[in-house]
Order: sequence, then structure tokens, then C-alpha cells
Amino acid sequence: MPRTNLRDMTLEILEENELSKKKILEEIRKQSGKSVSDKTINEILMNLLKDGEIFITGYDFAVYSGMKRIQSIKADGLIFGQIKTNHLEIYHLISQLESLDPKEVKDASHKLKIIFKEKIEELNNGNIEIEIKNINSLYNKLMYYLNNQSKDKKTVFVNKLAWSLSSQEGSKELLQNLITYMNYP
Repeated sequence: MPRTNLRDMTLEILEENELSKKKILEEIRKQSGKSVSDKTINEILMNLLKDGEIFITGYDFAVYSGMKRIQSIKADGLIFGQIKTNHLEIYHLISQLESLDPKEVKDASHKLKIIFKEKIEELNNGNIEIEIKNINSLYNKLMYYLNNQSKDKKTVFVNKLAWSLSSQEGSKELLQNLITYMNYP
């Protein structure tokens, strides 16, 4: 089976679910009916990571089968997922920050931070140059600002933040404006 088909199949599998490398491999073997090597999946996953189409979203400790003392990292436990960067998906992630489920809040925050870092890299690799000393600190500052707004201002800020983190036209410039605003003394 050509690698492009396996690449597309991997993206399709990750469309709705976040899965460990081990489960991705099992699913690809099941769907293709072929024996796909570990190295082939590693190559596909690394290319998808490099291209920014998927992200590492967590780690599945079940690959250790109840071992108490873990001394190595197994690549099979890495959990991959797609983080969609359209405005509505990001808006939904921001909305999840107000969930009563701590796991949902943690997952949403983690995904938003990944998207934020990727977008900052995009800014720095493009024509837009901004000076950011600490990306994590800036992200935390944005979240703090978001949480301390009145309802009306919060709605406006969430929309602007969602648009600025999206892949929509004008998003880079809007993010630059938000960062400039956040860094204003």
C-alpha cells in the first residue's frame, strides 16, 4: 500500500479520535488488511508532525501493563490527534475552558497552548516579526486576561482570540495586534 494512502488513512483515523501510536498501527492494519511495519508508521507520524497536521496530545501509560517502576519511554504510548484550526473549532476549545470537568479544561488548555505556540512560530517565520521573550508567560497572560473580563468584553475577546489562532485570512495580523495589546504597559 503506498505511503500516501497510509498517510491519508492515518489522518482519517485521527479525524475524530486521539489515539496512541500502538492503536493507530492496529487500526491501520485492520483497515488495510495488510501488515504495515512499525517503521512505516513512525515515518508517517513524523512527517505529519513535521507538517503540523497532527500533534502529540498526551501519553498512554497502559502500554506498560501495570508496571510500577517505569524507566523508559515507549513510542507506542504517544497519543496523537488532529487539532483543527478553523475559527469555530478554536472557539469551541476556548469555551471548554469554562467546563466543570477538570480533564476537559486541561485538554482544551493544552490544545490551545499548542495552537498558540504554532501560530507564534508562524508569525516569526513569516513577514511579521514580534519580540516574545516567553511564549508560555504570554499564553498565561492571555488566559488571565480572558478570565477577568466582563461578559460582553469576554465575548468580544474570545471571538478575536479564536479568529487570531485560526487559519483564517487576517489571523496573523490580529494575533500580532492582540500580543501588542497584551504587552502594552
